[in-house]
Amino acid sequence: MTSPAPTQLPSEPPQPDHGASAQIPPAEQIMHDLANDLMSPYCPGRTIASCPSPNARKLETHIREQAEAGKTRQEIEKSLVERFGSDIQGYIGRPEILYGTALVALLAIVALVVAARRWTRSSAARAPSPMTPDELRAPGAAAGPRAASGRENDALDDALDRIDEF
Repeated sequence: MTSPAPTQLPSEPPQPDHGASAQIPPAEQIMHDLANDLMSPYCPGRTIASCPSPNARKLETHIREQAEAGKTRQEIEKSLVERFGSDIQGYIGRPEILYGTALVALLAIVALVVAARRWTRSSAARAPSPMTPDELRAPGAAAGPRAASGRENDALDDALDRIDEF
């Protein structure tokens, strides 16, 4: 059994539809986009939309009026650049500089990795092989290029005994 759909009472105001049917007028959208994309000539480092100056509000009104008159976004932006200069567009990066910098950084990383691998391989090849415990106990085993003499071993033993006496 299906229940009847709820009906609105005549005294209730119609509810606004916040979905797809609520469209921003094109002139308002152009003004909003340009105000958020272009830098303010009145507040350095801020967009037109974020500038608290009353002149920025007047500029937004001017943009909206031009859009309502039928001008496109590109035409309005061009007229603003002619009026205020290219600084209003903010920083426009050059992609060849970005790509060149990324390529140099990548090549530097690869060169560092190759150098590190060669360095670790060559130092491992030059390192003496570790001695086994049997080799260390052998009478002729020495840590240096030559075996220590009996006199050196006696002097070392005497020095260690003096340290143990403290």
